[in-house]
Amino acid sequence: MLALPAAAVAANPAGLWEGSLTTPNGDLGMVFNLHQDGDHWAAELDVPMQGVSELPLSNVKVDSASVGFDLPGPGNPHYDGKLSDDGKTIAGNLSGAAGTMQLNLKWKSEARAVSKTQPNSGDVQILEGTWDGTLDANGTTLHLRFNFVKNADGSLKGTIDSLDQGANGLPISSISRSGDTVKLDLKIISGSYEATLNKEASAMSGTFTQGGASLPLAMQRKKADSKN
Repeated sequence: MLALPAAAVAANPAGLWEGSLTTPNGDLGMVFNLHQDGDHWAAELDVPMQGVSELPLSNVKVDSASVGFDLPGPGNPHYDGKLSDDGKTIAGNLSGAAGTMQLNLKWKSEARAVSKTQPNSGDVQILEGTWDGTLDANGTTLHLRFNFVKNADGSLKGTIDSLDQGANGLPISSISRSGDTVKLDLKIISGSYEATLNKEASAMSGTFTQGGASLPLAMQRKKADSKN
């Protein structure tokens, strides 16, 4: 069988990619795990300085040498890049609320296996609706909102809004419930929330944890979304 010339074989963008984003507060290192998941492409993000790991990215598209994906965060950040002929670099830009910034990536290693996290565990559908609460972070008041929406398959999807910071639609990685105990994994902000749900399922009170700090947080379901 004849082998195709090397130049005729398109480079494969799958792998672990490293890059650094220049920000007003210094350089921010980022690692992207780009791989195929069945018949489609998928990617996860690590930001070691912020304690973020394996954060799923959306709208991952690979078309020949073009690579693109969306990142969660204010302004709906989007990355567009082009894979080099030797498959060792991706030259691209990250566009979002802060404008467009250059973000070039270098191939580090083969793509790593991803630990699958169950998005739901237990009877969590009762949480469907909008929940509001106020967090006192060392004298700074932050108004938080949890949004729980049912997917077509009946599972529950959650997002968190930090209204004072303009950070909306940040994904909740997993939602679990055991009895009256509700647990949320907030991987995007290296945080978690564990609370006790009241009998009417109209309020929950617990602890919000992020970066080693734990703070009390009570959430109240908006009346329009109250469950009987």
